[in-house]
Amino acid sequence: MSKKFRSARFFGAPLLISAAALAGGCSADDLDPTNCGAGITAKVEALTAAADALVTVAGDMKVSVGAACRAIAQAGGEDVDEVTRESPDSAVQEACSKASASISANFSAAGSVSLTIEGGKCTVAAEAQLSCEASCSVEGSCTPGSLEARCSPGELSVSCEGSCAGGATCEGSAELAANCEGTCEGTCEGTITGGCEGTCNGACEGECSATDGEGNCAGTCTGTCQGTCSKAAANATCEGTCTGSCKLAANAEISCGAEVKCKGECKGTASLPECRAELTPPECNLDADCQAGCKGQASLKAECTPPKVKLNFSGDIDAEFVATLEANLPALLNVVAQGELVVEAAANVGESFIDVAAEVVGSVGCVAKFGANITAQAQASVQASASVSVSVNASADASGSASGGG
Repeated sequence: MSKKFRSARFFGAPLLISAAALAGGCSADDLDPTNCGAGITAKVEALTAAADALVTVAGDMKVSVGAACRAIAQAGGEDVDEVTRESPDSAVQEACSKASASISANFSAAGSVSLTIEGGKCTVAAEAQLSCEASCSVEGSCTPGSLEARCSPGELSVSCEGSCAGGATCEGSAELAANCEGTCEGTCEGTITGGCEGTCNGACEGECSATDGEGNCAGTCTGTCQGTCSKAAANATCEGTCTGSCKLAANAEISCGAEVKCKGECKGTASLPECRAELTPPECNLDADCQAGCKGQASLKAECTPPKVKLNFSGDIDAEFVATLEANLPALLNVVAQGELVVEAAANVGESFIDVAAEVVGSVGCVAKFGANITAQAQASVQASASVSVSVNASADASGSASGGG
């Protein structure tokens, strides 16, 4: 039997544990109704904050994923009234399964299909983690360090007064295009060398699949596109502006543009740092359970901005379905991106909270301080962790059907 199930059964009678402690040789501190050690207190506070964030994330994901998948499924002709009401998580899974089927059925007549994804990013709550870690070090022997020191260089995003170096990324969006000399993940305006598999509006030095009434290219381009390209071909380069992330060429060194952040090396004055991934561990050793709570806070309180999505296709497809897909895919892609941060963190928070709750109910002073219902809080975090995994996997399946062209 796994530790999780053993612990869950153990928590079934928390009031009996303190009584049993009398016969179990516990220390005087364990039986002192006024005492709850600083170490346990720090762990409980770190994990409670993370668990609260986890429960909120799980609920938000369930609502957004369920609504998006239902809308896509219904627009594509699936009967969403048949979605099970057995449990909220199973309803999400079934709705997203219907959404995947809807996408596949509608894409079958759409010819070649690709997505243009503009922007979208997640920023971990680094300050919450650093503050929490300082509290974990109850003797003051550990200094957590700074965000800049703890964020991997390639994931550190800054406002750069100077140049963003080659190999770094200018983080553009649909609302704020980035200067670009490299590969563009959004719409490129300028010169696209190496092909445009979306729509090239302008001049095509090569073969263009369709033209407008004035003879300009208005389709895919196998050569160089001068104008705008909604989705560049693999390994194509963009020289101009990009409405998504622009990965700079190795020899490039440019300003990303006003208010556009540089992720990677900034040659100049960097300010307003943000980290797009988990922080590296502190140089000193902290209690593992307390650290799980702090790291969990950073991931579970992360701020994620959904991308904008455009569908590129060469055949026939229902316009209403396209509009519904473009409106709802961002929510699914946002949950998939968020999942890269939260799935593992959620599992670690749930597991650590179960262990620490056992310490609490074994101490009269800690039960008096935190309440006997801490066992229910711990169990709720485990359930929320499972729900997060369901939502992330369901989102990945449905959005993957669109990204893969059905």
